[in-house]
Formats: sequence, C-alpha cells, structure tokens
Amino acid sequence: MLIALAAMLLASCAPAGKQEAKGDYVIGVVTKSRNSEYWMSVCAGMEEAADALGAKVVILSPDTETDKDIQKKMIRDLIKMDVDALAVSPIDSYDNRDYVQTASEKGIPVFSYDTPIEDMAVPYIGIDNKMVGYELAKVLAEKMGHQGNVAVIAGSQEQASHKQRVLGFTDYMETEPDIRIEVVRSGYSNLRVSEQEMEEILAEYPDLDGIMTTSAVTALGITEATKGTGIVIATVDAQEDALRAVEDGRIAVLGAQSGSDIGYEAVSYIMREKDGKEQDMQDILDVKILTRKNVKEY
Repeated sequence: MLIALAAMLLASCAPAGKQEAKGDYVIGVVTKSRNSEYWMSVCAGMEEAADALGAKVVILSPDTETDKDIQKKMIRDLIKMDVDALAVSPIDSYDNRDYVQTASEKGIPVFSYDTPIEDMAVPYIGIDNKMVGYELAKVLAEKMGHQGNVAVIAGSQEQASHKQRVLGFTDYMETEPDIRIEVVRSGYSNLRVSEQEMEEILAEYPDLDGIMTTSAVTALGITEATKGTGIVIATVDAQEDALRAVEDGRIAVLGAQSGSDIGYEAVSYIMREKDGKEQDMQDILDVKILTRKNVKEY
C-alpha cells in the first residue's frame, strides 16, 4: 500500500510532502485538473483543513478536465486503497454510478465538491452555479446598456457546474428583450481559447458586444484576442490573474468562486459527517460578484 501511495502522489496537484498531513482518517480526493491556479488553490485549502482537523488527504489530479477515463481510474485506485472517505469533482456529472456503488459496498462515503454528481444522491460542497450565471448575466447586461449581442463560451456540458452557469445566464437574458445570444459553444473546461479560435468566432459573429465564459482560464485567453474591440467579458473563479484582469478592466464582471474556500469546506464537511453531525446534502458557499468598483475590497 505504501508503494501505491507513493506512486499516486506523483500525480497529485501538490508536492508529496504536503500530502502527508497528520491523522488517521484518510480522505481520497480526485480533482478535475492540476493545470490552473484555481485547482492549486483547491488543493491548498484541502491540505490546510486536513492539517487543522487531524486528517490526511491523498489528492490525485488528471492533467486536464478532459481526462475522464484517467480520473475514473484514479477514483478506482483510491477505493482499492480503502480510504476512509472519497471526495470527487467529476469530469462527467452524469456517469458516476459505478464507483459510487463500489465505494458504498466497501463502506466508503462519497462526496462531490466544486461540481455536483448528478446521477447518484451524493452530498455537494460548492457554489450555486445557476445563481452565479444569473447574476453574471444581470451585470453584463448593465455593462452592455441592455442591448447588443452575446456569445457564451462554456466548459463541457457533461459537468453540471458549467451547465448550470449557462442555464442561469440564459434564464436571465430571456428578461432582456434587446440582448440576443448569438452563439453558445461548449467544451472549454478550464481551457484557454486559442487566438485562432477566437478570430474564427469573431469573424463568424462580428457584432458581438459581450462574452460570458464559465471559467476564468477560458476568459483570460479571450481577453487577449478581444483586446481593443470593446467586447465586455463575464466569467467565474477567484484566481489572482482573473482578479487583476477585473482591476484593469479586461474582465468586466467576475463570480469570485474561491477554490481555497471550497477545498477547506469540503474537508470540513467530510470530517463533520465522520463525527455524526447532521448536515444538509448541499453545502452552498457564498460567491461575490466583482467588478472594477469592488474588486479591491475582495
């Protein structure tokens, strides 16, 4: 088992030394990726909570949010290790029944964080993604003067977090008769949009006034490609480079989802569950909607 653990730590999203928190209660954690500031902050929050609460976290991460098969293998490996609890941010919210049932048979409780598991009744720790999408649309509409054309560039719709953000956004935009959603594209889960891709989108939809993305990594790529166009951008994730982009006006509005807070609260929720405390199935964290006016207060 020690050999297996050592091998797994090589795939984690933090140095192996940080994973060896003191404590006997072992929480196996699988993230969606390890290639962004957001996911590094999630890991840091989990490690901090584990140190504070007397647990150990074993954190495994696929390279990207498209590595569904690799993520499921990591989950199965953690179950074979007989961890005490399993926390997953699923790459596919609708294909988790197999490992949830296997974990349940072994007495391992499963929790979702950041992104809900939708095909099984599993606790969720994270933000209200639909509400965030709705609030981003409201501010973006104000920035656009309540008229114009919008594009939505979203993460994979297999991930309920991205899907719900788009749903909240489009729900609000239905109340804006003079704003038209020109296009909805998906598949950019924590991925930057290349300059060429953005040029193609702008060529096909030359009259865009606003763009909503469901992750800051995607938005940051778009800010480079749309510089000087006057297009206003809305997105999610409170990572430092995104906050700086709000400060300098490259991003108009940001839903400040804190990865560190989600990571810390996920471990805290699991430990409270371990202690037999009664909790809601959904542990919803607050999100601040940031613009240039209030970002320095965050």
